[in-house]
Amino acid sequence: MEYIRKHIYTRPEIRRTLLPLWSAWVLTAVGIVCGAAIFMNKGISEGASSLLIDGVIVGACSLLTVLCYWAFGDSRRPYSKELHAVLEPTYAYYPFTAEKQLVAALEANDEVALESVKRQPRPELALVRYSDRNERVYYSQLTRIEGKRYIPLTEIFVNKIK
Repeated sequence: MEYIRKHIYTRPEIRRTLLPLWSAWVLTAVGIVCGAAIFMNKGISEGASSLLIDGVIVGACSLLTVLCYWAFGDSRRPYSKELHAVLEPTYAYYPFTAEKQLVAALEANDEVALESVKRQPRPELALVRYSDRNERVYYSQLTRIEGKRYIPLTEIFVNKIK
C-alpha cells in the first residue's frame, strides 16, 4: 500500500492535504488568551509589559506549532486538485486465480466487470483504490499480499467514471 501512496503524489493533479491556515490563527488566539490567563496569576506588580511579552511568546509558540503541522503534518491523505476532494482508500480482496480478470477490467475501465469478479475474505490479492466520496475517479492498483506487505503487480490505473 505504501507504493501506491508514494506514487500517487507524483501525479500532477494530486497534492497532500493540509490543515487549513485559518486554524493557525485560531490556535494562536487561544494560546494568547490562555497565556494571558496563566500569567495574570503572577500579579500586576510585575508590570503589564511583562504580561504582554509572556502572552506574545505563548502566541508565537502556538503559531509556530500550527505552521509546522501545516507545512509538514497530515500528509497521509491525497487531495485531488481537479475534483477539490480528499481521496480515501478502499480495499477489496480476491483469490490468485482472479488476477487476469482484474487486470483486464482495470485496463478496460470496466466497473461492471470488476464488480462481477468474486471476492473472498482471506486476502491473497488486494485491489487498493483511492477515490473521492462521489466516486468520480479511482486511482487503482492490484497488489499481492505477503504477510503485512502489499507488493504491486500493476502500475496505477486512473479510472474516471463518466
